[in-house]
Amino acid sequence: MKTKLGIIGYGNWVKDSYIPAIKYDGRAKIVAISAKSDDTIATIKKEYGCSVTVYSNYNDLLYSDNVDAVMIAVPDAMHGEIIMEAIQSGKPLFYEPPIGHTRSLIAEVLKKLHSAPQITHANLELGLIPVISRAAEMIKAKRIGDIQSIKVSLRSNWGPEPNQDTNVINRLSLWYVHIINILLDASPKRVLLLDGYGVIGRRQNQSSCIFDYDGIWGELKININSVDKLVINIEAIGSEGEILIDILTGELKVRLMNEEMINFFPAKQPYADWPGMRESITHFLDAIENFIPSFFNSDLVAKLQTIGLATEASKDTGNWIKLQEY
Repeated sequence: MKTKLGIIGYGNWVKDSYIPAIKYDGRAKIVAISAKSDDTIATIKKEYGCSVTVYSNYNDLLYSDNVDAVMIAVPDAMHGEIIMEAIQSGKPLFYEPPIGHTRSLIAEVLKKLHSAPQITHANLELGLIPVISRAAEMIKAKRIGDIQSIKVSLRSNWGPEPNQDTNVINRLSLWYVHIINILLDASPKRVLLLDGYGVIGRRQNQSSCIFDYDGIWGELKININSVDKLVINIEAIGSEGEILIDILTGELKVRLMNEEMINFFPAKQPYADWPGMRESITHFLDAIENFIPSFFNSDLVAKLQTIGLATEASKDTGNWIKLQEY
């Protein structure tokens, strides 16, 4: 029997990513969708007819007896409220970071997630793409010698986000610090935000953050107001060479003193709009079927979000911030 999914939100991310990934997997069916606007509700009814129940109030979807599991894809400012309501429903939950749009709300949602009895799965899809696991294996095997630093660079034309309560590194750290952690098989001990440039509020257009992994340096460099549409690259520097990764294509380039190799380890093809989305939804459904915790559970999210909040403290003080266990 297929898992019956209810989806809260019906924007482009749902239509271009969730729905194709669910269809590719084949083990679940969408039985309910919640949307706010009359136009969106009319569109859903036109596209799905009687096969999907449409709700204007997401609480009605959460507590529907016909829904086995819930997926949330709404604007950032609605994440925290709906995640906490979904936890109350007790149903397996797939949700998008960030878990809150303010620093105080992040802390509140973390407490709810930590005590949640059900499967919770944060959509940290980039942690599942093959090029990352392959690069981690090579670093562990010292293919480029002793690792010295890893830099993740993201450039996009997503544009300024004024009047925000969190900085841009915190906003994106769950995905990209997670990648550095996987590559180094470690968590940072302290962080230093180099701040940057932006608009009114805490959200910079450009910013960098340094992460200290006991003398191995991680760096996350973000520019959301770039001339580039989207570029996400990783550079791992070792004592004997370097590894260069293109997240979007899965290209992995190894450069040694007398040798250069290029291979491709892309996410499942065709992409459901974004690399790793098919893998992420498959992992969520695996957890439901096998009654096991998701890899992207609340413990992992708490560790990553603690790092993100430390960047806020570093922004305020201009100093290194030591990380505490959540």
